[in-house]
This record gives sequence, C-alpha cells and structure tokens, in this order.
Amino acid sequence: MTIYRRDHHCVYLCDYHIILSTKYRRKIINAGVWKYLEGKLLEITEHYPKLFFKEMNHDQDHVHLLISIPPQQSVGSIVRIIKTNTARGIKKQF
Repeated sequence: MTIYRRDHHCVYLCDYHIILSTKYRRKIINAGVWKYLEGKLLEITEHYPKLFFKEMNHDQDHVHLLISIPPQQSVGSIVRIIKTNTARGIKKQF
C-alpha cells in the first residue's frame, strides 16, 4: 500500500531501503542490542518528526531500515544522524 506524505508545499513518496552493517560485519546484534537500537531509532523520530520508519528488521551483523525521508533532507544527512546517535548510545550501554 502506497502512502503519500504531505508537507506544507509538496506531496512526496521518498522511501529508502537503508542497510547499516556493523564494523567488520561482526555478529553483535542480539535481542538486547536490537531492543535498545529500536528504542533509539524511535527516539530520533521524536526530534525529527518528518522521518517515518516504515519497517525495521535486523540480522546478527546488519540492520534493514525502510524509511520515509522528506525531500528537504538528504539521505546522507539522515544516515549520519542515525549512525551517530545509535553508535554513541550502544558504546555507552554495551
């Protein structure tokens, strides 16, 4: 089902499938790390309300994200925001 997102001056459908892998593809993502990571991703949407995570899934060495990004923001800037916030929190917690 296609859901168009509305903004003040546009209607858009900018969905991206982003895969974030761990350093050296280490198998460190277990149930506890994933629960924490999922919480951090939802926390990011509180600060950036135009971001919308449609699906989130993981394996032991990578994370799949299907995310809707507004056209005003670049994909690279959103990936930078996600990686800095999640990596910093994971290093502190685990």
